[in-house]
Amino acid sequence: MKNSRKISIILISLCLLIGFFALVINNYKNKTSLKETEAQQVENENTEQNSQDKVSEAVNQESQSPETQVIKNSELLKPLSSDIILGDKSAPVVIIEYSSLSCPHCAAFHRESFDKIKNEYISTKKVQFIHRDFPLNQSALAASMLASCQAEGNPEKYYMLLKALFKTQDSWAFDQKFLEKLQSIAQLDGMSSEKFNSCVNNQKLQETILNHRIETSKSLELKSTPTFFINGETLEGYTDYVTIKNLIDKKLSQN
Repeated sequence: MKNSRKISIILISLCLLIGFFALVINNYKNKTSLKETEAQQVENENTEQNSQDKVSEAVNQESQSPETQVIKNSELLKPLSSDIILGDKSAPVVIIEYSSLSCPHCAAFHRESFDKIKNEYISTKKVQFIHRDFPLNQSALAASMLASCQAEGNPEKYYMLLKALFKTQDSWAFDQKFLEKLQSIAQLDGMSSEKFNSCVNNQKLQETILNHRIETSKSLELKSTPTFFINGETLEGYTDYVTIKNLIDKKLSQN
């Protein structure tokens, strides 16, 4: 009897041990399979994101293009028919700003200096101000398209929306779900979901912005934002109010 009981206990222990090992092996396989699935999902997301990154395509096209000499009298240094001009179009000083809506230095300029320039020079008909898009990434491109669609050529509305986008930059520009964030901003400004989706999927508008970026990069050798052209004279990078004011005053004294 004692032997039979010992044998039974041993058999039961073996069964439990075999079951334990089977559970461990199955759990390992499931975890391995899950990791492979997650890795594949990440790879697919990266592939999809890269295929949609039109700004990177534009940058590659710029780098592969033959170098061209900077033309001081380039038409790009003058107001274009496509520009949304803030201020009197006969003002003696023309400020052209190339910026990316995802650029922190550009946001700093619009947050710290733009209103002062507007009050002192634009509203007094001394300066006409032109913002041009030079998107550095996909989120900036989408924001540029949003501003263009919503403003519909109205200067005051356009520059107010730029101000709002720069002010809220941290909330959308560096978020993977930037389109959802931008849509929320657009809705607060009265844009419907239908108009927003139509806008950010407008291939013609996207090509217009990117082609202008390529043209600017080639003819003006512009590589960074912000870059200002004040009656043709260049200021690059972060520019405080005093620096840009001094250059505006210098140009006004020459007229």
